[in-house]
Amino acid sequence: MIDDQAKAANAQPGGAEPSGARDRRARDEAAAWYGKMSGQRVSNADLAAFFAWRENSLNDAAYTRIEALTTSVRALADDPRLQAIAETAARRPRGVVARLRSLGQGAGLRTAGVGAALVAAMVIGAVLLGQVGQQTYRTQIGERRAVSLDDGSTIELNTNSQVRVRLSKTQRSLILDRGQAMFIVAHDAARPFVVTAGDTSVRAIGTRFEVYRAAGAVRVTLAEGRVQVSKAGRRNDGGGQGGERSTPVILNAGQRVDMAPAAPASPVAVDVAAVTGWTRGRLTFKDASLAEAVAEVNRYSRRQVVLGPGTPADQRVNGEFDAGDTETFARGMAVLLDLKTVARPDGGIELAASPAV
Repeated sequence: MIDDQAKAANAQPGGAEPSGARDRRARDEAAAWYGKMSGQRVSNADLAAFFAWRENSLNDAAYTRIEALTTSVRALADDPRLQAIAETAARRPRGVVARLRSLGQGAGLRTAGVGAALVAAMVIGAVLLGQVGQQTYRTQIGERRAVSLDDGSTIELNTNSQVRVRLSKTQRSLILDRGQAMFIVAHDAARPFVVTAGDTSVRAIGTRFEVYRAAGAVRVTLAEGRVQVSKAGRRNDGGGQGGERSTPVILNAGQRVDMAPAAPASPVAVDVAAVTGWTRGRLTFKDASLAEAVAEVNRYSRRQVVLGPGTPADQRVNGEFDAGDTETFARGMAVLLDLKTVARPDGGIELAASPAV
């Protein structure tokens, strides 16, 4: 339905449609798009339709208002008066909405065109559920997802990944529980953007960087700007300080650092376009071992590639493939390395040594 709305909304408004009707339609579509971009899986086609829809100035203004309203509502979570209300809401619900209504008016929500009583219901419901200020986004195997945050930042989640987000008036805190994500950070000097992955913390203000968490190590790649990467003295998955931190590593654009146990953290130069190719649905291998390439390809599909006896696991390979296209990768490696492909009972593909001639 949203796709149909986008097509209709991108057309120039006809003279027969009253301006009030156009405004209402833009508001309704903006609300639908915000829900889709914030709480559902978003495909590449959805992203293209969304950006096309926002090219219309009326639509863009409506969506911007929704983002601003949501930010105002969530900002109430930091108000000590709201916290006091939340503590007694379950015991004495009468009068709670009236008190929240006054908070909503104080935050300027009346001028945003939303009834304060509705805002109160939204906020108190979120508080009682313990969900104010934090959201969780995840992807399944083979899925990618783009998430727009209320501060204007964007997260691109790679396959089988999960991130938790908490935005406050003083800090933007994110926890990468698993997998890989690209963070496009909106500039806000008053609210540092901090991503925690295990015992590694990445601090930015306005930049674009990737964090990959796997096998007890964290890899940080910087595409734009500058970030500070630090490591706690002990593991802390809750996003806290977790002990005394090591000397921070400063990354500049085009650099990567691996934060692994008992290993020095030294920035190295990388081909950012190749490393972050997954954001475009592409996997690029440059002088990677066959075993490394197979492990990476297997992240994107339940149809796994297996190396059979006698296959050259350490052989260096190069190439570019579509993420999730297991069969094309296996066939390509078979041709490149003179191997054969064997169908497995579980649906996977085995790369096996060719019989001697």
